[in-house]
Amino acid sequence: MNTTRRQFLTAALGAAAVPLLPRLSFARAARLGPRTDRVLLLVELAGGNDGLNTVVPYGHDRYYALRSTLGIARGDLLPLGPEIALRQELRGLKALADRGRMTIVQGVGYPGPDRSHFRSSDIWHTASLSPETTKTGWAARLCECEGIAGPTRTPALMLGNDRVPLLLVGERGPAQQIESLDRLKLPAGPQDAGAAARIDAMRGLAGGKAGHGALDFLRDTARAAQANAAQVERAAKLGKASATYPATPLGSALKLAAQLLIGGLDCSVYYVRQPGYDTHAFQAQTHALLLQELGDSLAAFWSDVEAGGAERRVVALAWSEFGRRVEENGSRGTDHGAAAPLFLVGEELAAPVVGAHPSLEEKELEDGDVKFGIDFRRVYATLLEEWLGVAPKVVLGESFPKLPLFRRAV
Repeated sequence: MNTTRRQFLTAALGAAAVPLLPRLSFARAARLGPRTDRVLLLVELAGGNDGLNTVVPYGHDRYYALRSTLGIARGDLLPLGPEIALRQELRGLKALADRGRMTIVQGVGYPGPDRSHFRSSDIWHTASLSPETTKTGWAARLCECEGIAGPTRTPALMLGNDRVPLLLVGERGPAQQIESLDRLKLPAGPQDAGAAARIDAMRGLAGGKAGHGALDFLRDTARAAQANAAQVERAAKLGKASATYPATPLGSALKLAAQLLIGGLDCSVYYVRQPGYDTHAFQAQTHALLLQELGDSLAAFWSDVEAGGAERRVVALAWSEFGRRVEENGSRGTDHGAAAPLFLVGEELAAPVVGAHPSLEEKELEDGDVKFGIDFRRVYATLLEEWLGVAPKVVLGESFPKLPLFRRAV
């Protein structure tokens, strides 16, 4: 048994929390048709991305008046129209937009915005305005739906070495996590001297006869762990990711996502986190580098996906827990705000921009923030229904008006 699978199985049996496993007996009744092979790639821009210096309202003089040092010069922008533009570091995304492969959804937020990183992140992760009463993430609930779950499927993967987020915590525990192909793991207990014994125990459980209750539960865990480890290894061998990615954790994670997707891994959700967006001071260079990394990584991912013939299977969503204040602060940075744009990358997207840019006029601001125009749960609902074929109410607990994100019903 090679190192990757050994680590995977050792972690699985030693886990304190049961991993998110695709057992149909636990699945949500989504009333779906045949199981979908479509994929969501979720990219979280952690820390609160400055939306105004990402999708720049260069046609508004007030933007430059309120950002005397941080305003992006018109000559350094990539116009999307007469009033808004991407900054030049996002040229990779601009090229995708020009080909109809990228959409910006403007003014995204929620009622009563919270400027706490932790609570706002929990709101986005749970898709609930009362995250304290919601113990599971919306993506995890998605992966528990019939038609998404399956007896041999890896429903969701976190790529990277951060803690598995609430987004990927379901009723049966957190999703699986891969830092790299050499360190495939489940959120687990310690690697102790009993590792070999635990592996042998898993083999025995996986091959055992049906029992009842807890024993069946453990047997299913063992079988799923073995099957998932084999699937990841097989996909990694088959998938080819040859584009040039930034030499960063984000670049490595998206390269791995492309490799596994192209290699045919039966997985519905990939999650990647890019930290660093809490730019309270000396924002200009830090933010430029972060957006360069984001744009180049997503462009490389899409290049590989197209080369591998998997472009019709995946949509990427990149979002942040909130935006930043309209006016820069005294430290040449920006403080916690509210609404911000998010990005979608995919094959069947309808338009480069959806929604109106929030007004910067003082009378239209709310405590120094732009007002949201689109509830983020509408984005989730549209992806659930039109991309994955899942009734939004099953995952989100209620229905939301759809957005015109796709050219046709996909």
